[in-house]
Amino acid sequence: MSERHEHPKEDHRTRVGQERRQKTLDRLIEAAILVFAERGLNGTVIDHVVSRAGVSRGTFYNYFDTIEDALETARIALGREVVLLVKDSVDLSQPPAERIAHGIHVFIEIARRNTLFLEFTARLGRRSFSFAAVLCETGPRFISDGIACGAFQDVPESLIFDMLEVGTIAILRRIMAGEAVDVEAFVAAMLRILGLDFESSVTVAKQAVPQSLPDIPEDSLLARGNAAWLSSH
Repeated sequence: MSERHEHPKEDHRTRVGQERRQKTLDRLIEAAILVFAERGLNGTVIDHVVSRAGVSRGTFYNYFDTIEDALETARIALGREVVLLVKDSVDLSQPPAERIAHGIHVFIEIARRNTLFLEFTARLGRRSFSFAAVLCETGPRFISDGIACGAFQDVPESLIFDMLEVGTIAILRRIMAGEAVDVEAFVAAMLRILGLDFESSVTVAKQAVPQSLPDIPEDSLLARGNAAWLSSH
């Protein structure tokens, strides 16, 4: 009988401990994103992160071995949220060109409207976020499927991903610097690399402009981090 009464208590303590640990990890991840967005990778040390998170260095080492580990965890956590936002906005029944055009537009607009994500991605470049991961998760095989059905040229996927990633980061850096950018022209150019003719690429790029963005949950890392960034800048 006594064993039966102890199990719920043990389960409760375990659950409370796990929740406390997750909250601390979330605080460290949010702090890491804020600091990396402000200072970049080379300007960030562990003390910056623990100071922002309000924890000790010992607590930091309970979760990470190095500042690079913190960056990787932050990058994955933030990236996962953005991937889901883009994925929810893409109509997978659309042809490959429309899907890629819409995905690029949504990704750039999420960054434009969320200053923290814009700063984090633009400052850290390819160390911050893998746009190729967004494409792979939002539309698996859509480039190879597009090639197979004749919609795209037979261009290596890895090359397309690299060009999209570098080009997108360049666009975000221009936005961060306050420059005007023609996102439609960028999307159309990428579609032409994939094999669309000029007129079709321009038409698809224009039609793919999102009328609205997916709602960002208030309790998400993206929303919390952006609110913290805006309140301190």
